[in-house]
Amino acid sequence: MKPQNLTEADARRRGRRVAIALFGAFVGVFIVIASFNVIQQIFAPSSLTQPVGSCSDELRGLVHALERARQAASEIDEAGEAAALSRFRTALEPEWGRYALIVALCRNQREMRDALATIERLRYAEEHAVRLEASELAPLRLAVRKLMNERLGASAK
Repeated sequence: MKPQNLTEADARRRGRRVAIALFGAFVGVFIVIASFNVIQQIFAPSSLTQPVGSCSDELRGLVHALERARQAASEIDEAGEAAALSRFRTALEPEWGRYALIVALCRNQREMRDALATIERLRYAEEHAVRLEASELAPLRLAVRKLMNERLGASAK
């Protein structure tokens, strides 16, 4: 028969081993699930619920979505950069949500691929402009509007 101290030490060791095994299992399951999700997004993007038109129709849709997003982002004066970007990105949908499918649709047409690359560069430039406008131009516009209303007696729109 073991003395009391040895029995307690054995119980502590078993408890540590069980805790380490449970923690390792939890971390392992988390890593497997996260890896599966990443791999699934890369190799099997979600399917589209709406039918896709021709490549040129879809490219026109992307351009119209950019114009709509630019207009939506410019409607915010005081809300700040984050709100302007959020409105810009929200207004890009649903056309830009189909971007991966549009790339696949236009894959075999070199001229359309080039057009798609140009439209994508425009999107990033527009997003940069939204950031600039929200952070630098919007406060200036508000200051001029306030100046016009308070000191110059005119209404600035």
